[in-house]
Amino acid sequence: MHRWMILGLCWFASLMGEAADVIFFGGDIITVNDQQPDAEAIAIKNGKIVLVGDKKAAFDWKGERTKLIDLQGKTLMPGFINPHTHIILDALIAASIDVSPFKYKTIAEVTDVLKKASKKGSVLAFGYDPSLMSDPGQLNLETLDAISTAVPIVVVNKSGHIVYSNHKAFELAKITDATPKPIGGSYQRDKEGHLTGVGYEVPAVGRLVATVNKIAPDQYPKMTRDALKVFADAGYTTVTDLALGLPLPTPEDHIKLLRDASNAPDAIVRIQGFVMTNLLDEIPELQKQNNDMFRVLGLKIWADGSIQGYTAAMKQNYKNSNIKGTLNFSQDQLTELVMNGRRQGIQVAVHANGDQAIEDTLVAFEKAQETYPSNDPRFRIEHASIVDPAQWKRVAKVKATPSFTEHHVYYWGDAFQDRILGNPRAEWLDAAKTAKDLGIKFSFNDDTLAPAKPLLFIQVAATRKTSDGRVLNTQQKISVDDAIKGVTLYPAWQSFREKELGSIEPGKFADFVVLDQNPKKIDVNKIKDIKVVGRWLNGKQD
Repeated sequence: MHRWMILGLCWFASLMGEAADVIFFGGDIITVNDQQPDAEAIAIKNGKIVLVGDKKAAFDWKGERTKLIDLQGKTLMPGFINPHTHIILDALIAASIDVSPFKYKTIAEVTDVLKKASKKGSVLAFGYDPSLMSDPGQLNLETLDAISTAVPIVVVNKSGHIVYSNHKAFELAKITDATPKPIGGSYQRDKEGHLTGVGYEVPAVGRLVATVNKIAPDQYPKMTRDALKVFADAGYTTVTDLALGLPLPTPEDHIKLLRDASNAPDAIVRIQGFVMTNLLDEIPELQKQNNDMFRVLGLKIWADGSIQGYTAAMKQNYKNSNIKGTLNFSQDQLTELVMNGRRQGIQVAVHANGDQAIEDTLVAFEKAQETYPSNDPRFRIEHASIVDPAQWKRVAKVKATPSFTEHHVYYWGDAFQDRILGNPRAEWLDAAKTAKDLGIKFSFNDDTLAPAKPLLFIQVAATRKTSDGRVLNTQQKISVDDAIKGVTLYPAWQSFREKELGSIEPGKFADFVVLDQNPKKIDVNKIKDIKVVGRWLNGKQD
C-alpha cells in the first residue's frame, strides 16, 4: 500500500468519533472521482473532507455544533483550479486603458482613445489585437508619434507578447537602434536597422511598460486582492501564476505579494506558480517556503509568442503570409534551460503555441528524459495550440501534459480558420480529444486573454463552438465529464497536487464551488450561463 494511503487512513481513523464541522446535502454533488462520481452528502472536519456518501452516513457525523448546509437543489463540485494565468498582470490590465477588439473594431477608434488619454499624461493601454478588428491598421513609431511626441505611449497586444510604443517611450526606456536584442525577446527593425516601435516578448514588453507604469508600490496589495476576487467570483479556489518574478513592482516583490495574499488570514484562494528563467537558481530556496496556500511549482520558459500575433513559431507560413513566427531561443538554448530545471529536479513548463515551437520543446524534453530520466516528470506544455498527430504521440511518450487556452477556440477560432492559419491547421487547435485518446491529461486556462470563465471552458471543450456559433473540428469534442476534469482534477494533477485538490474524496481539502445548475444535466450550449452561487475554501464559506 502506498505510504500516502496509509497516512490518509491513519488520519481518517484519528477523526472517528468526532463531529463534523459541516455537512452538505440536498443537491447534486459532482465528485470528479470516477470510482464514486456522485454522492448524496459530504462531511468536512478541520478543513478537509471526511466522508463522501449517502445522507444517513453523513449525518452519523452530526454533532451539536455541526453546521448543516441544505443545497436546496443546487450543485456542489470541487472548486475550480486555474492552471495558467497572470494575477498581478491582470491587476495592471485593470488599471490600464482598454483598447481590446471586444470594445473597439477599427484603428481610428483605438487612436482616438489614445489621443484623449495622452492629453492627461503618459499612456498605458492594453488589448490591441488586429486579428479581431475589422480595420486593424498599424501601431508603430509613426502612428503613435502622430498622437504625441511629448508623453510616452505604450500599448500592449491582447496576447501580452507584443508591445507598441512611440519614440518618447523608447527614449525613457533607453532603447536605441544600437540596443542589442534581449535574450528571449526582440525589437522590430526596418531594413536599415532602425527601430519601428514594436517589441516582442517579456523582456521588451516589460522594459517599455515600466516607462508608463504609474502604480505606486503601496497600491499593489489592494490591486492584487481585487484581481484575486475576480477569480474567486468565477468559482476558482486555486490559481496558478505562470510568471512568478515579473518586475511588478520588482521580481522579489511580485512573488512576495502573491505569497502574502494567499497566506493572509482572510485569503480567498490558494496560489501557486512557475518562476521565470532569470530566477531559476532561486527556485530551490523559494520552495522552502511552500505551504498548502502558496507554492512555487517550478520553472517557466517562453519558447515562442502568440498565433493571433503571428509570432508563434510555425513550420509553415501563416495563411497568405511569408512569415512563420519566431522562436525565442535556439534549440540548444531551450534544451539547456529545460536541462537546468531537470538537473535540479524542478518541474518545467514551456510556453509553446506553434508546431515548430512544439517540435523544439519536445526535443528538449526528450533530451532531458534521456539525461535525467524520470517515471513521472509531468513536463508541461503551456497552450500546445497547434500540435500535429505525430507530435501528439511524442507528447505521450515523453509524459508531457498540455494546458489549453480555450479562449483561443471561443474568441479566435474563426480568425484562425479564415485568416491566420487556415484549415486543416486551425482544426488542430487545442486537440483535447486526441490528447484524451492517447491517455494524456490536460487542463483549460485563460492566460489573461479574457475573463477567466471555467464554465465557458467546459462548454467550449464539449461543443468546439466559437463565439459566432461555428464548430471548429467536431472530432475534437470531449464529454462534459472530461471537460470538468480539465478545470478540476487534471490541473491538480499537473501541479502534483491530486492527493489534495481537484476532486471530492476523503482526506482532500474542502475546496468547493456551488452552482445554480448541474453542468452535466443542462443543455451543453448553456453551461457558460450557469451561475456561481457559493464557494468554500478550507471548509470555510466566502
